Amino acid sequence: MSDSEEDSQDKQLKIVVIGDGASGKTSLATRFAQEAFGKQYKQTIGLDFFLKRITLPGNLNVTLQVWDIGGQTIGGKMLDKYVYGAQVLAWGLCGM
Repeated sequence: MSDSEEDSQDKQLKIVVIGDGASGKTSLATRFAQEAFGKQYKQTIGLDFFLKRITLPGNLNVTLQVWDIGGQTIGGKMLDKYVYGAQVLAWGLCGM
């Protein structure tokens, strides 16, 4: 693959949002990725994914993978696997 082909490929970044249940993680992820805001609470079971594509200066296309981890998952056996490979970790501190 040539340098120009490699430069034109999209970059991907993984963002993981974790914290207590009902702390606003899904609202944050939905507002960021879909520019929407739900008015009713709906519990996230396990995890949910959102994608947001952005273009940075220099025409660099980036796909942001937002992982919304359900509050009941905190302290669970899968948490380390969900967080693995994340470039950004956002922790909700409500209720702490």
